[in-house]
Amino acid sequence: MRILIYIILILWLAKAARDVLFWVYLWQLKEYRLDRVRAHFELKSSKEIFLSKIFFIKVLLLLSSPALLVGIWQFFFQIIVSILYLGLGIRSIYAAYIKTLKEPVYTKKAAFLGVIIVAVILFITLFAFVNFSYVAFLVSVLAMDILLPVIVAIIIGLSKFPSQLLKGRLIKKAKEKRKSLKDVLVIGITGSYGKTSVKEYLSHILSGKLKVLKTSKNTNTEIGIARTVLDDLSKKYDVFVVEMGAYREGEIKKICDIVMPQIGILTGIDEQHASLFGSLEKTIKAKYELIESLPKHGMAVFNGENDYTRKLYEETTHVPKRMYALRSFSVGEKPDITCEKVDFSRDGMRFYIRAGDDKVLLRTQVVGHQNALNIAGSVLVARELGMNLEAIKKRVADLPVPEHTTKILEGINGSTIIDDTYSSNPHGILSALDVLEHIKGNKKILVLYPLIELGQYARDVHRRLALKINKVCDLCILTSSDFEREIRRNAPNTDVLIIVNPEKVIEKLKKVMREGDVVLLENRIPEAIKKALIEAE
Repeated sequence: MRILIYIILILWLAKAARDVLFWVYLWQLKEYRLDRVRAHFELKSSKEIFLSKIFFIKVLLLLSSPALLVGIWQFFFQIIVSILYLGLGIRSIYAAYIKTLKEPVYTKKAAFLGVIIVAVILFITLFAFVNFSYVAFLVSVLAMDILLPVIVAIIIGLSKFPSQLLKGRLIKKAKEKRKSLKDVLVIGITGSYGKTSVKEYLSHILSGKLKVLKTSKNTNTEIGIARTVLDDLSKKYDVFVVEMGAYREGEIKKICDIVMPQIGILTGIDEQHASLFGSLEKTIKAKYELIESLPKHGMAVFNGENDYTRKLYEETTHVPKRMYALRSFSVGEKPDITCEKVDFSRDGMRFYIRAGDDKVLLRTQVVGHQNALNIAGSVLVARELGMNLEAIKKRVADLPVPEHTTKILEGINGSTIIDDTYSSNPHGILSALDVLEHIKGNKKILVLYPLIELGQYARDVHRRLALKINKVCDLCILTSSDFEREIRRNAPNTDVLIIVNPEKVIEKLKKVMREGDVVLLENRIPEAIKKALIEAE
């Protein structure tokens, strides 16, 4: 019997370790923000963590603990709980063995939090194991298991106090350093979509003439940008290109207070993160903080293809402004730069850029109308900074294709893979589906993780996506059950499947993928699926 008790202890700790990894992973994914974690549980699939049969069994068992005064229930309680954690522990060990655990990227912060949380759980577990009867120990385990998400949240919350003090000092130093580098031109870029691509394209083009520093791929928050200023920005740079992200009003203004941008680019606005902003109107107001922060001698640049940013362009009067678009409008103010005759295939893209009376044919490895538009915005700013179209043309010709952003790769069985798994939003998915539609092939297959943080707009957005899926795709595999009804109802011509397990997704695709098929991997698709489908070089 004593050996069995020790086995249950070890298996409970294995299960607890798996849960700690998951919760730290989730908090890290949501940037340790309570509002983003809360928004995560608006989804049906996320709620299932607390609505599962096993979770209800645990709660009922814990609530039954007063009945343990009755001897016969003690016996059955020990049997049931022991079997429960025997199974959950073995399942956790197996998940580690087959490498399906969800775990965080082991940054210093994640590792520190993980160690603290594990230490707390281990201390409570061993204390209960040594000092309590076996029945009382099992009651303690049940309580810890149910409350583990709360324990993690409390520890992460407490860790914010020292980190906020450090953050304040870093931001103050970053502001002082930026003020001392008056000759550095700062270009701020924000929007619901396209900001990373525009940052990458603009930085590459400008590097043909100027010394350029840009924020790294995943850096767009106040503290991340402050660290970039402190660690990397110096007087040797002519231009600092800054991607600015936000989830609430006031966050972009805080970034602008640090870097003091002279040029601001609004790449487009949609419903992404509306759950956090509260409404689309608040999203628009938050993104416009970049333009409001520009000095009178600065320049505001707007995407004319987006209804919201075009309206903001029309309303802006306090600073010089420019607009880029895919075509010239028949009414209203004309764009300063437009794209013409956009044509692309799996080998790349060509289109004309027209700026006034000037016109040039551009060729590039990147594909998609959305990327032609992103390049147009970058060309506009590059011309304003003194680069001519011929010099720009050479830089565009060797634009690197950003990783996981409508990147076309050779797939297994002679198929083509479109990797668009960096991140996503309503406009991004529609644009990627447009690429899928235009790439020649046999079957068109979409593997999609539905969108999150859309709040009140979620159902309507997924209905719109489904209409495009219905037009383009033969098969759509959803890796989550969220918004299944909206997609099925509005995509009757598409075979829609829900397959959550990555191994099952791979198994299904290997069965159906043939030579000439084109597969779009969209949004946060597990790395295992990508590795299994992309032909090794």
